[in-house]
Amino acid sequence: MNNKYDKCVNEWNNIFSKEIPNVPTKSTSGNETLDKGIRWICNGTEKILDFGCGNGTMLFLCAINGTKLNIGIDLSEKAIEVAEKRAEQMTQGEFDFSQGGIDKLKNIDDSEVDAVILSNIIDNLYPDDAEVLMNEVERVLKENGKVLVKVNPYVTTEQISEWNIKVVKDNLLDDGLILWNNTTDEWIKFFERKFDIRQYEEIYYPEYEQYNRMFWLVKRI
Repeated sequence: MNNKYDKCVNEWNNIFSKEIPNVPTKSTSGNETLDKGIRWICNGTEKILDFGCGNGTMLFLCAINGTKLNIGIDLSEKAIEVAEKRAEQMTQGEFDFSQGGIDKLKNIDDSEVDAVILSNIIDNLYPDDAEVLMNEVERVLKENGKVLVKVNPYVTTEQISEWNIKVVKDNLLDDGLILWNNTTDEWIKFFERKFDIRQYEEIYYPEYEQYNRMFWLVKRI
């Protein structure tokens, strides 16, 4: 998996290498809609996995919201370095960060975790890898396990043209990185093959003047 994402890894390594490691001190992110999702995923959760964890922010918020063991995996070695430094500043929760891709999930036993976070990661994978990821997520989740998924906004045909985005194939785009550009209905069909969708929210980020799409999923029995 890793070689296909070298461009992405280099970009995020560059971003995280400039970061000053500080941790959240409150249980909220500052975005009310996102906070609803965080509270939902943390409720009753002891062991949580964030695949594509970046610098660990979501896991630190989860720990403040009551999770015990917080596992983070990311392809960017600089992201993991920052996450580990930040974890040393946390007074709540235990943290296990590791650098790697989907192959790292093989180290997690079946039905081992209560919940999984996929925040702006599944739509930045090639479709075949996204399929493998969801199979692994289903495998590692306990019965009735929860998944909080956040994906980027849908890019219209007009925007693709206006922003000079490269179309790799069909709805797979290269906007500098990889973007699997599914409509909301397409994501619903994708997730419903293995999970029940409990809620859908749109998160507005005023600093970027755009919406993210958030799905609350529960492992189907």
